[in-house]
Amino acid sequence: MQDVVQIHYRRLAQKYDGFLYYSPGFVRALTEKMIDKLRLRESDTFVDLGCGTGMYSLDILKQVPLKNKIIGVDPFAEMLAQIPQEAPMERHPLDAVVFSERPGSYDKVLIKETVHHIQDKERLFRNLHQRLTPGGILLLVHVPPKVQYPLFQKALQKCERWHADPDDLVRLLGEAGFRVERDALDYPHAIPKEKYFQMVESCYMSVLSSFSKEEIQEGLAEMEKRYADRTVLEFTDHFDYIAGVKA
Repeated sequence: MQDVVQIHYRRLAQKYDGFLYYSPGFVRALTEKMIDKLRLRESDTFVDLGCGTGMYSLDILKQVPLKNKIIGVDPFAEMLAQIPQEAPMERHPLDAVVFSERPGSYDKVLIKETVHHIQDKERLFRNLHQRLTPGGILLLVHVPPKVQYPLFQKALQKCERWHADPDDLVRLLGEAGFRVERDALDYPHAIPKEKYFQMVESCYMSVLSSFSKEEIQEGLAEMEKRYADRTVLEFTDHFDYIAGVKA
């Protein structure tokens, strides 16, 4: 899985925002809830762990003028290179667990759709609990195993094995010492079928990069048959918002 993930993000870095920035309304809906659940204040030291291209942090900055630079952490320098040079973000090309073991403290940590790629979640959560200040918050924004995307069947089945179970995340956060708060957000998409098929062909989700080119083409043929009468694909994106609060 880790080799697939590395290939995926290094290959997709320059196209990432073009595929995943569905619309300003989509990003804003997610970041407004992030700000609320993090109880983000201008004085906070804020870490975006698995920040990628900085898509969500940059939108957060438009709403909360943080006094300290955002600490952006991502294992892939290719993704960090897409963050505008003038953005008030530190860029740390590090694995999440490695970063969490470095000295330092912070008030708020965001992990957006990254936690399922991390093998040793227990260690990560324990480390972050130690590094957070009293009252600090770790927020996981996560797509659950069962998704409603208009993908081919084998991809939907693999998502169920690929994505982390939110109940397991809640349990692990509790075991690390956090008080857990749970919420969710549903966002309705309407994407032109041609664009969505291009996204799938380009393996816009990391799980899709685990399929061969031949399997992707077979999947697209299956999707074409299923959605032959549609020009726009409508579906709902569900995100779990799981916050761990340090006492």
